[in-house]
Amino acid sequence: MSGTAERLAVPHNRLTFGEAEARAAAEAVASGQWSGGPRVQALERGLSGRAGRAHAIGVASGLAALRLGLKALGVARGDEVIVPAYSCVALANAPLALGASPIVADVADDWNLDPRAVAAVRTSRTRAVIAVNTFGVPADLASLRRLGAPVIEDCAHGFGLAVTDGVLGGRGDLAALSFHATKLLGAGEGGAVVTDRADVAEVVRAWRDYGDEPPDGTRLNDKLSDVHAAIAACQLERLDEMIAARQARARRYQTRLSPAAQRTRAFRLPTWVASRVWYRYAIELSDRTAVEVVEGMRRLGIGAARPVTDWRPAGGAACPVADRAYARVVSLPLYPTLSEDEQERVCEALEACTG
Repeated sequence: MSGTAERLAVPHNRLTFGEAEARAAAEAVASGQWSGGPRVQALERGLSGRAGRAHAIGVASGLAALRLGLKALGVARGDEVIVPAYSCVALANAPLALGASPIVADVADDWNLDPRAVAAVRTSRTRAVIAVNTFGVPADLASLRRLGAPVIEDCAHGFGLAVTDGVLGGRGDLAALSFHATKLLGAGEGGAVVTDRADVAEVVRAWRDYGDEPPDGTRLNDKLSDVHAAIAACQLERLDEMIAARQARARRYQTRLSPAAQRTRAFRLPTWVASRVWYRYAIELSDRTAVEVVEGMRRLGIGAARPVTDWRPAGGAACPVADRAYARVVSLPLYPTLSEDEQERVCEALEACTG
């Protein structure tokens, strides 16, 4: 599939980088300080400042950030962690790695965790809730926190933007970030935990470093390299620029596709919200499956995608909105370097495959 993606006229993802990232990576290599050095510490300062938090701890991946965050909240074998039914499998793997059980709750029409569904599945064994700012839409952290359990704000899709109830990354008990290549802040790999809680920060720092400690299957090598930190710091410096570019391209999609959406009723556009990151531009199909349309657009050279793969085991709790999302949601190409001509090609292909 990677070879096919490279030949597409418009790929679904395209990394955003320039001379600054290349120079920062080269300088990190030349410094001879490759792990746990000054570039990791500089990135941590930048992340905590952007989120308005007291602490930031760089780790090896977004999954490590989730797992160590749960560890710091005291999640252990036999506990339950509520996760969105429509989400990346990492949200399930993090509690599983600690011997806890991921409990799915349905999402709302914006594809974010529905607080009413969380209340319905919460039990005396619930130790935490993980809420994603899905596709860059701010999750309803205020309602989730009122339910009583600690909340992790997953900021892989949306970080650092001021919204009505704070800053993305500054609204939960802690926030988890991923620096995977295609995420909002891309560095190849890496992640971070940001929090105001000194007790959480202390545990995450202690457990990220693999050392001569007593054997423990939850103690892994979770350090962030200085090379990845250097690239992530460049991405953080241009975050406002990248968010603005994404917003402009999302607005262009909204304007260009609204007539067809209203005329054909073949797809539903996302609700326009100016104060969101627009990490993805995800539409919902009416009478076709996501698989059909993604394959059709690929034949036309356009890299649309089903943005989330259904990892849920059979026979789980009923989650009709998530079921609909897995079957009907298609993500269109959206990144800062997407040109107007490329967007027009995407729109034409979508209309051809849904008309």
